[in-house]
Amino acid sequence: MNIEKFCNKYNLGKVKTIEKITGGLMHKMFKVETDKKTYCIKVLNPEVMARSESLNNFIVSEKISNLAKKNNIPVSSSLEIKGNFLTKFDNDYYMVFDFVNGKTLKDEEITIEHCKKIGKILGEIHSLNYEEIELKPEITKYKRLYDWENYINNENFNKMNYKDLYLKNYKKYNSILKRANERFNASNKNQTICHRDMDPKNVMWDGNNPVVIDWECASVANPERELLEDALCWSGFLSNSFNEEKFSIMFEEYSKYRNINDIDWYDVICGNLVGRFGWLKYNLERSLGIISNDEEEMSLAEKEVEKTIDEINRYLELIGDMEELINKIITKEKNNYDKVIEQIIDNNEILKGKKYKLITAGFTNTIYEVENYIIRICTDIKNEDNFKNEIDFYQKNKNNTKVPKLYYSDTTKEKVPYYYEIIEKIEGKPLYEVWYKLTDEERKNTVIKLIEVLKSFHSIKTEEYDFKDYVEKEIIDIIKDSNLDDEIFKKLLEKCDIYFEKNKFGLLHNDVHFDNVIYYNGKVSLIDFERYIKGSIDYDFKRLSRYSDSPWLWASTKTDMLTVESDYENLMDMFLENYEELRTIPYIKERLEVYQIIELLYQYRNTKEIEHLDNAKIKINKLLK
Repeated sequence: MNIEKFCNKYNLGKVKTIEKITGGLMHKMFKVETDKKTYCIKVLNPEVMARSESLNNFIVSEKISNLAKKNNIPVSSSLEIKGNFLTKFDNDYYMVFDFVNGKTLKDEEITIEHCKKIGKILGEIHSLNYEEIELKPEITKYKRLYDWENYINNENFNKMNYKDLYLKNYKKYNSILKRANERFNASNKNQTICHRDMDPKNVMWDGNNPVVIDWECASVANPERELLEDALCWSGFLSNSFNEEKFSIMFEEYSKYRNINDIDWYDVICGNLVGRFGWLKYNLERSLGIISNDEEEMSLAEKEVEKTIDEINRYLELIGDMEELINKIITKEKNNYDKVIEQIIDNNEILKGKKYKLITAGFTNTIYEVENYIIRICTDIKNEDNFKNEIDFYQKNKNNTKVPKLYYSDTTKEKVPYYYEIIEKIEGKPLYEVWYKLTDEERKNTVIKLIEVLKSFHSIKTEEYDFKDYVEKEIIDIIKDSNLDDEIFKKLLEKCDIYFEKNKFGLLHNDVHFDNVIYYNGKVSLIDFERYIKGSIDYDFKRLSRYSDSPWLWASTKTDMLTVESDYENLMDMFLENYEELRTIPYIKERLEVYQIIELLYQYRNTKEIEHLDNAKIKINKLLK
């Protein structure tokens, strides 16, 4: 490139000084002072410009920036040179802008007021009419999964500073990306004009006055995804200094210009990972010399890989908090049960004078913490039978130190118009939030402790019944509900006649998954006994037996995207190895396969996704061999 020659050619003036401002990740920017004026000149990345769509993208982006300027949005647009926003000169592409006085802000300089202004500008950009400049929305659907293993085989991989970090993380990527793709597609309905790169580096501030620069990525795209990403950028996420107040104020200010209530924000949050994985792939290939031999670019890309891996890990940890912060802004006022908990406290001696805190207003139960106690209030009449079932379990396990203690329960509705119970507060976090951080040895010890908890009620003698009939009826009912008529299911039932002839009876939790297992400093507890039944003890592993292929199915939104198959591939082996009574049940492995088939059939019934039915049939055929 020859900036001086370019300026002479197009009458921009005689060059006095050239100062590199930034560049390397995509393009190079220079502050150029001539005897006419001071410009900002962008020299575009040759690798980017070699793409067939790039030239048109730049033309579209400048149409958008000029539309924004027309609507009084403070922007910096490319100057026209001989009728073009983009000029090819000596095999390089150039864009010229008036130099904007001001500066970009570092994260520590960004205030709440700055975030308010960005939220307002973003709302105004998303309100622009793309039809005015003859643009059309193009809704993208992603199914991209990448060959992450292949980069390890590259001849340059072992030289990379990110080698160990990459090896520690890459195996989980396609598991997460598959779900991110699905949620990206589900959340990609709305389309507006978007800047698509409005982070702090692309907003110049002259005092308190912002000017939005660098519109090269602008297009018609999904506005919710851009709002989320910009809120992250302006709240310090990229520099690992995330500020909840800055994040929230972006949404609050934006909502004055566009409605954000009727959006599935969890899908938006998870779908937003697609771009980060694409950026990781791009920089892996740049750093390894696959798509670039420029040493400066390769070095910058190497650092970007390290940074992006760290960002993905921190993003996964932040998903639950982001969803909660957004929901606080958009959720309309729900039923308030504070008066009910106050009455409960006044009528129970062990609670009197104690302060309360709402834990969750669930679909079926509202839960409060009152110092060392948990108060569960059945605020959905349809759940009352399950609620009584849990009380019955606690009463049968009064002396069992392995389950939470029930202090009091009331199903009379005399003092308050709801069933409620006072139970022991269990310290800790759901095991989903911890498992992926544990070592193999810690996981084994956790499984052993969970087995001890399960044994404490599995070992309780109870009346026996035809459990074979119970399992077969479950299969028959779900096949009927799903309108399935296939000879293969009759053969499965014939196998069940053999597999379920002998059983070991006890009390079952009947909903054992890691969101119901609480972990605290190595101690393991089980909660939520509303579905407890009597049956063969192996039936309590119907969900855990599926963790080797779909462990996230029972995770909360906070831990869903943190949960991947590779962390659970040996889970059932650990249970079988350490739980003798389970291991010695005849046909135990075949029985666990049947439970997995039942769960897959439930998924098919509920979603009508043929993949679940196909997977069920694959497992049945495996049993029939």
